[in-house]
Amino acid sequence: MSLDAFLDDVYQYHGQERLSRDEIHRAAVAAELPADQLAIVDGLPEGEYAQDEASEALRQVPDLLGEGEPGDRAGSG
Repeated sequence: MSLDAFLDDVYQYHGQERLSRDEIHRAAVAAELPADQLAIVDGLPEGEYAQDEASEALRQVPDLLGEGEPGDRAGSG
């Protein structure tokens, strides 16, 4: 399942225009998304998102996670 298809399901199920990062994350865990997709959802910044905003933010997460050296976490060091 693609992340966009996942978001379609989540927003349809909840029936709300905006969902928090935590609600999206809980739904991802419950849907048992593959580890690579769950890692992307984990990187979603805090906040509330309309479906299109969540989709765009999730597309940007891999770029944000790719900053720095492999294994480095921002702010640790």
